[in-house]
Amino acid sequence: MWNPKFVSLCLLLFLTGITVAPIQFFFPIYVEEELGKMVWHAAVLRAVPIAIGGLFALIGGGLCDKFGKKMTFLIGMTGSIVVGGVFVVKLDIIILCILCYQGIAVGLRTAGGQSYLIQSVDPKALGLATAIYFQSRNIGEAIGNAIGGELITHFDYSFVGYTTIITMSMLMFMAIWMLPTDTQNKESSDIKSEAKESMTVMLAHYQKMIRRPSILILCCIRFFTTFSWGSVSLMMPVLINRNTSLRLTGYYGTVSLFFSGISSVLTGWVCDKIGSRIPAIYIHFLILLSIVGIASSVNSTWLLFISGVLGTGTAWALSITMPRFINEFSSSEEKGRGVGITHLAWSAGFMSGQLVGGALESVNIALPFIVAAVAVMVSTVFAFVLIRWIPASD
Repeated sequence: MWNPKFVSLCLLLFLTGITVAPIQFFFPIYVEEELGKMVWHAAVLRAVPIAIGGLFALIGGGLCDKFGKKMTFLIGMTGSIVVGGVFVVKLDIIILCILCYQGIAVGLRTAGGQSYLIQSVDPKALGLATAIYFQSRNIGEAIGNAIGGELITHFDYSFVGYTTIITMSMLMFMAIWMLPTDTQNKESSDIKSEAKESMTVMLAHYQKMIRRPSILILCCIRFFTTFSWGSVSLMMPVLINRNTSLRLTGYYGTVSLFFSGISSVLTGWVCDKIGSRIPAIYIHFLILLSIVGIASSVNSTWLLFISGVLGTGTAWALSITMPRFINEFSSSEEKGRGVGITHLAWSAGFMSGQLVGGALESVNIALPFIVAAVAVMVSTVFAFVLIRWIPASD
């Protein structure tokens, strides 16, 4: 498992997480406090780029299978450079353009990174490797959130924005140098003929994939659980900041992501021992418990803090099961497309959750979490269907 490809990939994700985390985490607060807009405004600014990212994950999956994972991943990293501009400019249209480009880049980076991961490690160790892969970035983000809270308190948002642009530019050159070039599968190694494949043909491949019950159910699980996470991740920093301070909000992000690291590694280890199906069911119930806790404690800082930390950890734990499912349900030459189609479901769910959460917040602060809980219940039904009716492959 600990080969140069995997180690380099995780190191880059860790450093990127430290650098970019404050932009992502504090954005709703930035919109509310610096731009003087409602949380709904932040949700809209995020939603359009997320939708674009989902569509480009499909393209990214095809690019991975045709031109290689490294190239796709590197193109995706450029989005982390430009996103620093969000804290520098204050015009909505420019912020939207920056976030749209980041959405495109995230779609490509997700497809490239996860396809690179699946190719780099033995399938028997994929659960633990996936946990380390995701948590490399999460632990970086945990550190970045704490640093970001302090920097914004002592300096301002624009200082963090410029620092992000400069640091990510250096990391980009580092990635070009240190990431080993990936190898193509023998079954799909004819690059020249693959390069001639049209967009229509590529989309036809996706159409065939989504008709499989296993892929369709997996996408439904991905959509509904991410819908709930979209609402929760939008509202939690805002609620913590309203009840306490910006600094404590940053440390909330740190604690929740460190906890997600522990839960993800544990989930990965369990999945390697017994598979992903049973853990996925139990994780659904824990996600539901955390959302109920948040909805019932919106005015209690510490209960809100604890419930939010549990929600972050369990949401990431469920994500750890996804690459194993993708590896199980897709053939060797379509791993990139498998990542692409599930990321589209993720993007659609996250976008919908953010929009619905931002809209309902102005009606009643508990409403976004109630709807999120219903979405998790629906996803739980699909998870039971997956276990009951879709046969496991070796």
